[in-house]
Amino acid sequence: MSRLNTLKVLALSLSLILIGRADAASVNAEFVLNGQSLKPSQVAAFRIRDSFNPREQETYVMLTSEPVDAAAIVADLDPYARAINDPAANADHLNFFVKSNGDVSMNAKVGGTQYLDSSGKIMGQQGGLIAECRQNTKTEVACTVKSAKPTKNDGDSWTVVAEFSAPVQSRPEGTPLAADGGAAGKSFNALAKAIQGDDLTAILALLTATAGADFQRDYNTPEENLAWAKDLLGTRIPKKAKVTGGEQLAADHVLLEVVGEPWEGSKMLYQVEYRHVDGKWLYETSSTVGMLR
Repeated sequence: MSRLNTLKVLALSLSLILIGRADAASVNAEFVLNGQSLKPSQVAAFRIRDSFNPREQETYVMLTSEPVDAAAIVADLDPYARAINDPAANADHLNFFVKSNGDVSMNAKVGGTQYLDSSGKIMGQQGGLIAECRQNTKTEVACTVKSAKPTKNDGDSWTVVAEFSAPVQSRPEGTPLAADGGAAGKSFNALAKAIQGDDLTAILALLTATAGADFQRDYNTPEENLAWAKDLLGTRIPKKAKVTGGEQLAADHVLLEVVGEPWEGSKMLYQVEYRHVDGKWLYETSSTVGMLR
């Protein structure tokens, strides 16, 4: 075989491989509500936490009419929260949650109303979607999703047909921390203990300047600032809190994973940001990830 023919064969083989991949984003979707059609033209996919199983991840696919700010979503430590607040999500759009087992759930916003369905279970019942994913990895997603039949509810009738493929975007993973969170974990434990006491100075010493500013209001008495610190931090740092690990994102930036009880008999997974300032690890902020079942 000549060198030219060999190159042609290699090029054809590479093309066939690429056809099956989701590197190039594409979308062909239509949501029809009472005869009115929504056809989003943009697709973006991100790795997010599974809110029903927060130690696992799933792929979140956004079908919108305008591009989302993908860079801002990827950079956020809570990409889902940033995604649902993206300006493109203010208009009508279709969102899909793709689980590792291939189940696909839909959350559509059309005409100010949400429309929910799934290829798996939804509220204990089998959903009305049919989904097939030819790519479903941490880096690529490519699925076809459609209604098994028109869904009728409260006088509305709707169907969806969506075929999409996209690279899955996510921030780089940090360096895993020890199970106790290391030095940042020890600082967190000290803060959890301090907010049970009545010493505002001790609490402030464990917070960054940004986090502590809210508890040093000039128009409040020291007692009022203490009460506010205990109240707010008491909602952000759960009872019976235990550091279970985390990741170091930079030399001065750590993200802890914490399990605690937001109320008695429940368990929630939290992520807690710590910053290294003047030789100490200090609390910056925290948020819930999801309920542990």
